[in-house]
Amino acid sequence: MKIIRLTSLILFLGMTPTIMGQNSSTSVDEYECIYEYQVKNGKGSSDVTSTILQIGRNVAMFSDYTAFRADSAIACKAPESDIQKLKIQEMRNDMFFDQAVSQNVPKGKLTVYSVITPNYYSYTESGSPISWNFAEETDTVCGYTCQKAVGEYGGRTWTVWYSTEIPVSFGPWKLCGLPGLVLAAKDAEGIHQFKAITFRKSCTPMNLKPYANAIKTSREQFVKSKNKFEQNPMGNIPAESISEMTIEKYEDGGHSALVNGVVLRMRPNGYVPLELK
Repeated sequence: MKIIRLTSLILFLGMTPTIMGQNSSTSVDEYECIYEYQVKNGKGSSDVTSTILQIGRNVAMFSDYTAFRADSAIACKAPESDIQKLKIQEMRNDMFFDQAVSQNVPKGKLTVYSVITPNYYSYTESGSPISWNFAEETDTVCGYTCQKAVGEYGGRTWTVWYSTEIPVSFGPWKLCGLPGLVLAAKDAEGIHQFKAITFRKSCTPMNLKPYANAIKTSREQFVKSKNKFEQNPMGNIPAESISEMTIEKYEDGGHSALVNGVVLRMRPNGYVPLELK
């Protein structure tokens, strides 16, 4: 069965026409990989959420799974009641993975979209930001034989497991640039971990530019500002930037806060940055 899957993927990579150009804001995926993302919080326990990598012929998009589900429902013109239910799930997700990463967009680059409430931001960096060191060890992840690689990025050392049985250079978040799909990754301190739980064929719209009005910045400036902001989200919003504040209340007594229409996530278990610098 594994040989059949590999053959299908190679045919897809070599023969499927590109649906949209790499500079377009939309495309269509052919495969998708769902990852469990786990992070150890400041309270001595771990938080877990789901993320997704949509894989096209030349591009890929990594994002939060609740955002993906809401966007997919809108694209498929699902009933409004279903769309609203998914939007609420997205707003209430305390573990929302708020970095959407377009891989190989533009060609040879990564474009990252994220948020520092009340604004959305984007920046572009090298499509292979990590210099990988290869090891001879192997393991099996999600049913695929994987090889090991180690690299440093953003102040953390990452160990990843990639499979040449899925010959694409993409992976979760920014952990890419290898001769096979990255199916698992963990930093040296065991704080952050991605692990593939599903790899499947798909045909879902891929939004490569999730925030149309994102403010362009540099990676260095964004990481510095983001890490500072998340130490005290409410206290770090400049008063002059607030034009509207809304509280959405739910039947179960819960609520969401929005500033200028952008969700303010308080993260009750604290914020643990992927990038330290």
